[in-house]
Amino acid sequence: MMLSLANTKSKTLLFAGFGLLLAALTALMALGLGRIESFNGQINALTEAQGRKIGTVSELFLGNGQRAALIDKLFAAEAAAARQAVHVEYRAAVGRYTRAVDRLRSLQVAPAARDEAVAAAGAALALGEKTVALLMQGEIAPASEINLTQAVLMDSRLQETLYLLLEASHAQNAQSIAAANQGMRNGFLLIGAGGVLALLAGIVIALLVIRIVASTETKLEREKELAEVTLHSIVDGVITTDAGGRIEYLNPVAEQYLGWSNAQAAGKPLAQVYRVLDERSGKTIEPLPFSHASAAGEQEQIAVRLVDRNGRECPVRYSHAPIRGRDGTVHGKIVVFHDVSQVRAMAQQLLWQASHDALTGLVNRREFERRLVDLIETAKSQRRDHALLFMDLDNFKAVNDTCGHGAGDELLRQLTTIMLTRMRGSDTLARLGGDEFGALLESCPLDQALRIANGLRETVREFRFVWEGKTFNVGVSIGLMPLDAASGDINQVLAAADACCYEAKNRGRDRVQVYRPADPAPGGKHEELQVVSEINRAFELGQFRLYRQRIAPLDGVLRHQPHYEVLIRMLDRAGNLIPATGFMPAAERYNLLTSIERWVVSSLVEFLHQQWTAGTIPREPQGRSERGFYSVNISGASINDKSFPEFIRNLLTRYQLPSGLLCFEITETTAISNLSKAAELMHELKGMGCRFALDDFGTGMSSFAYLKYLPVDFLKIAGVFIKDMVNDPMDNAIVESINRIAHILGMRTVAESVEDAAVLSRITELGIDYAQGYFVAEPEALDSQPAQQQSALFA
Repeated sequence: MMLSLANTKSKTLLFAGFGLLLAALTALMALGLGRIESFNGQINALTEAQGRKIGTVSELFLGNGQRAALIDKLFAAEAAAARQAVHVEYRAAVGRYTRAVDRLRSLQVAPAARDEAVAAAGAALALGEKTVALLMQGEIAPASEINLTQAVLMDSRLQETLYLLLEASHAQNAQSIAAANQGMRNGFLLIGAGGVLALLAGIVIALLVIRIVASTETKLEREKELAEVTLHSIVDGVITTDAGGRIEYLNPVAEQYLGWSNAQAAGKPLAQVYRVLDERSGKTIEPLPFSHASAAGEQEQIAVRLVDRNGRECPVRYSHAPIRGRDGTVHGKIVVFHDVSQVRAMAQQLLWQASHDALTGLVNRREFERRLVDLIETAKSQRRDHALLFMDLDNFKAVNDTCGHGAGDELLRQLTTIMLTRMRGSDTLARLGGDEFGALLESCPLDQALRIANGLRETVREFRFVWEGKTFNVGVSIGLMPLDAASGDINQVLAAADACCYEAKNRGRDRVQVYRPADPAPGGKHEELQVVSEINRAFELGQFRLYRQRIAPLDGVLRHQPHYEVLIRMLDRAGNLIPATGFMPAAERYNLLTSIERWVVSSLVEFLHQQWTAGTIPREPQGRSERGFYSVNISGASINDKSFPEFIRNLLTRYQLPSGLLCFEITETTAISNLSKAAELMHELKGMGCRFALDDFGTGMSSFAYLKYLPVDFLKIAGVFIKDMVNDPMDNAIVESINRIAHILGMRTVAESVEDAAVLSRITELGIDYAQGYFVAEPEALDSQPAQQQSALFA
């Protein structure tokens, strides 16, 4: 009974012990499996979080690269339409970039690293926005400066912070996974201690763990590939080293610039693969000093020349930063470098364009004035003698008016080439605008400067410009201004040189006028500017007046309606009448001639329309009488003005006039110089009912042949032949021949400058049709003055 009891107790104890053991094993297995599942969940969570971090950083890398590339395209874009298209792409890229920054801000990473990366991304975006705003406003030079000095630095700063963020996150995940693996090993030991049944459970758990580890390794490999793709897509060169300064990794851009493959460079000292020279001294510098001071934090960007494996050099900017673990230990360093050769080339091109003339390649006025200020300063501080030449081309306008601006541009280019041959290596030749040039002669006494100036003048005078079979001679008027300790500021110096140049033109052109402090200051240009001021005042206040001078018929048979030539006068401030000779030369020099001529034509047409509608001008000529006309002088400037025929057409459409009442006079010299355009204008205006007279005929005559091609109604014989024809047989013969040829061609003739009865009698004997001059009739004011408004110019 006792045995049975003992057996029962043993069984009970056995079953109890077995049960307890089984319960313990079950508890141990449950506890082990629970811990394994917990660690598995942590690993999955870490893997997903790491994937999100890498994806966000990769998107930010790519967004920043796209944004930088579009800014470069904005620099390269020249047309406004192209620039606007690139700007639209840039705005889309900025949107993607901003969303990536927002996702970066929400990542669960080390706050300090994350905030640093977000701040760098914001700063890079702000600089990019500022650069794009300047580019869209056309301010390329300040945009280039920001891009070179700040934007590149901030982009590198952003990349470095993102690399550090990736490294810190990777180290954190590695530690977490290591902790999870350690927990799983503890679980295995706990289960193994349970015995044979724990072994079976351990096998199951081991299989499960193997599966989880394989999955983890696969995910880690995928993360590694993603990181490598990210580094491959970066446009900058990236190098990472271990704590001893030996290379661990080169991205493809670094391989391209260094001439080393990643495999060849692995394990080599950084200085052996990454060789850099100081740009100024050319000496080799230590690219990555591994001192305690340098390990304290990242370094500012440094401009150096990178030397590749084959000895080729390339300008780069690079920066470096330590790679730290969570405990602050430096595990290595990262070096990022960027090729700045293209950016520098663009900056140099912009700087050149800002200081040079696009047509001739010479220094422009801005750079010329800067250098002039330097010479004035050295003349005062170092007592050195320099010279300034102010040059204005003679007869340049004739080339432009005759052959067009294309010929004028080519003339300027050719003159630039030959003028440079007369300059010294230390001299500066600049185009100041239009047909004005300037020269700075450094360390040049007055006598030598005068020789150089005369050499330039003779070279230009001997030059022959040929364009489409036509040959032109040009000259140059030069004002020479010595620069010494007594010279004034830049404004005074330029004004004196300009005045000397103007004086050279007034004294016959093609000469050098030297500034002499003892001489009175040339005042001709000042007086001319006063005249220009009076012309502008006359436009504003309606101070122009129209006069007419009668042209009398000499046939004595036909009854003619009156013929007149219309003249212009201007009232000065005192109310005195100024003849055309007193202000027309200044108007021509300062491009006001066409405006005055348009005022005269529009005012005359309005006046004639009033006379026509009032019945003062007969509707139809009576009997055998001829329709009268009012003639107006037009210059070569109006002939070359493509809008002038349309201006006349609009006038005659608004103010209806009878055909033949309006006549235009063109001088013979102007017609010959602009023969094709003059003929074209004559044919077009004759189609509108206008007539034409060729004025001052004989003064520029070289042949009568061109008369066959001009639809001229009247030939006005120059007064230089009329005045002395009674006493000078040569003048008489010239007038007689001109009259005969004109009649053969169906033209009527007008004798100008008829000042006495003898001349009137002589031209009547020769059969000239009309006479004009003070002996025939003096100029008189029009009966009714039209509205004196500047708006009439554009009727």
